This record gives sequence, C-alpha cells and structure tokens, in this order.
Amino acid sequence: MVDKSYGEVPRSGYSRSRTLQEAASEEIPEAASSNYRGSTAYDPYPMIYMQEADGATLTDVDGNEYVDFHCGVSAMITGHCPDRQVEAVRNQVKRGSYFATSVEAEVEAARLVNDLVPGAERTKFASTGTEAVMTAIKLARAYTGKERILKFEGMYHGHTDYALVNVHPHPENLGTRRNPTKIPEANGVPTATMDTVEAIPWNDPSILEERLERQGDEIAAVITEGVMSNSGLLWPRDGYLRELRRLTERHDVLLILDEVVTGFRMAIDGAQGYFDLEPDLATFGKGLANGYPAAALTGTAPVMEFIETAPDKATFMGTFSGNPLVLAATRANLELLQEIGQSGYEDLFSKGEQFCAGIRDIAADAGEDIFVPEFAGFTAIHFVEPDTHPEQWQDWRDIGGKPDADRYEKFAAEMIGQGYFFPPKTGRINLMHAHTDEHIDGVLEAAKAAMRSLDD
Repeated sequence: MVDKSYGEVPRSGYSRSRTLQEAASEEIPEAASSNYRGSTAYDPYPMIYMQEADGATLTDVDGNEYVDFHCGVSAMITGHCPDRQVEAVRNQVKRGSYFATSVEAEVEAARLVNDLVPGAERTKFASTGTEAVMTAIKLARAYTGKERILKFEGMYHGHTDYALVNVHPHPENLGTRRNPTKIPEANGVPTATMDTVEAIPWNDPSILEERLERQGDEIAAVITEGVMSNSGLLWPRDGYLRELRRLTERHDVLLILDEVVTGFRMAIDGAQGYFDLEPDLATFGKGLANGYPAAALTGTAPVMEFIETAPDKATFMGTFSGNPLVLAATRANLELLQEIGQSGYEDLFSKGEQFCAGIRDIAADAGEDIFVPEFAGFTAIHFVEPDTHPEQWQDWRDIGGKPDADRYEKFAAEMIGQGYFFPPKTGRINLMHAHTDEHIDGVLEAAKAAMRSLDD
C-alpha cells in the first residue's frame, strides 16, 4: 500500500501526531474537543498536533514547520505570541487567574471595544461567540417582548439550538425561496425550538421585506453576518445591508450583527465600519483577543441596559465571563490593533488582494477552474466546474454543493506538505498582520506546485 503524503512531507513525518490521534480516539469522541478539528476533518491523513507558534509560523510535535494561513479558524489577527500580549497574560498569571469579582482590566477592555466599534455603547464579555449570540437572541426577545428570530440560510451563528437551523442543508431540500423548509443542522434540535426560528435566503431584499411585512410583529430580531463567512464567503449585494437596517427599523425589529469572524479582522472597526452599518446588537469573538477564549456582546445603551438582575429583564451570567487572564489578553490585543491602525489594515488587505490575484493566475495557468472571492481579511478557494459562473452566486442556494470539496482537500494537503498550513477542509484562508510580503511570495510558489500535482 502506497503511503499517502502531505505534499512533500510523507505521512511517516507525522508519526508523533498519528500516535497522539490513536490515543485520543480512546479518550475523546472524534479525537478532539471540537468536531471541526476532529479526526474526520483530516481523514484520510492524520490529525496534526501543533506544539508551538511564533508570529506567522507553527511547529508541530514532529518538528514540521508551517506558515500559518489557517490562523486559528480566523482567531489570530495580530500573529502568534506577540510580546505585549504574552507579557500582559504573564503578569496576570502572577496576580491570579480568577477571583469571582470584576477586575480593572474589564473596564479598560470594555472602553476599548466601545471606542473602536461604531455601534457599541455598552459591552459585556463572555468566553465564546456561541455564548454571545445566545445572549443576544435572549436579550432581543426580552427587550421586544417577541419570540421569533429571523436568520439566513447558510449562516452559522454558533452551536445553540436556535442557531442550528438551515445552516448547511442541501439546497434541493430547502423548498421554495419564500417559504423554506426548516432543517436542523444535526439531531438534537427540538421541533419546538425550530418553530421560533425563521430562515430565509440572504441577499434578497424583496423576500426580507415580504417576511417582515407578514411576521414583523412576531420577530424580535434579524441576525446576519456582514459577509457569509462560513458558507463560501459570499458578499452582500450593493445596498442590501442598508436595506436590511431600514426594514428592521421600520418594523421595530432589532438587528443583530454577528461579527464573531469579521470583528477586528475585516477592519479595525469590523464589518460595521467597513459597511457603515450600526446594528442594535453585535457579537464578537475570535480576533477580539487574538486566540484567547474571549467573546463580547455589544450594542446600544437602551438595549444593553435591559440586561439586569430582575425577573422582567434579560440575564447574562457565566463563571468565566470576563476572566482576568482573558481580559488581559483582550486589552493587549486591542491596544496592538490601535497601534497597527488603518494603515496596517490597508497593508493587510494589500497582501490579501495580492494572494487572491496570485491564486487566480496560478489556477488559470494550470487549467483549473476556481472561484476566489473578494478578500475580507480572509478568503476561500473553490474548485468549480467550467461555466458555473460563481461570480453570480448570491446565497447558500447558489453555492451549496457546487464547489469540488475533494479537489480542494487534495490541494490543501499539498500545501500543508510544503509547509503552508491551510484549512484541511474547505474553509476560510486567513491572513494576519504578522504575515510578510515574503510569506505571500512563498505561499504562491507553493501553490504553483500544488495546482500542478492535482491530477497526479
């Protein structure tokens, strides 16, 4: 039997990772605490166990080194282990990890978020984006006195029951565009829960207006991302987000902007700044603390101050919400981003656009049909059939099931073997401020070889 390879590195070069995966399979379901990075995410290759990181580079337990373009599933934005953040966390470790009280860093971190985010007048911290979205939905229901939530097909907002409706079903099963079939992402989502969630196609203002005209007096909030981050990176049609804001205001429906991916990555002021959009509530995670388990719920003062310890108000609790170690990391990261400033984000986007253009040219030279969406702090590579016109894709029904996932996985494996860590399955390919022009030159050279190898 031929030993399969990651590009130039044979599987025997991952012997320690393979041993750890075999041990983990006896202790942890799917060998990892998140199914996203579990054994099936890498199959038929072994899981890679990382050991250390610095700047834009990673090193695994077998000593293999990589330039990181996975970036912690978009969580890393300033780079791995920046000195200021490491020192801030180290100092807090010496003081104590948890007190069951608030700490000064909580005030300072909240002030930074409120200063940087256009729609943030008040901020509360949590540990995960899932928690932040869960609380945003609960707060919207409490504040409006209405029970239904409207979301969009193809958008992932964490793994609560209310979010796992019409995330990635096959488009053929969704029914009509105006009256879609509700489909849970997995078993375990109660029908009663699904009855309080509406899901419609994104990027279609007429369908949105029709649904709000019909059910606006029942809908507490509409939740959306600025770009469809978890389903191929589709962008909003020109003016769509402004129309969404206009329609929600007209029908007294709150607008929740999910910035867990785009926050502090798409711009220093996130998708809100990029699109000049001020929602009622917004959720953040990932890039907020550059890889530490931090999330935030922000919003206008009237809505956020409805979170109060009273039976007729909304609640927000959590033992590790606002943990001192994480707050130290958050504050240091936001201070770093302030120093990087607008010019730093312009440089990041310049590198991203160079990467996207380079991949398109390489694929064309290799005779591969691909779709690389516009850069948003991250991008994607979709292998497609000829004459599919992916530039016209607008929503999940357009993109669902269309890209050739197997071909991407082979390409990603080749890139990993050459020392460029890409998502092993189709997903976001990220840049961070630690990437240099040399990293972009190198990854494009590796991509040339990877494209040429696809039919070997």
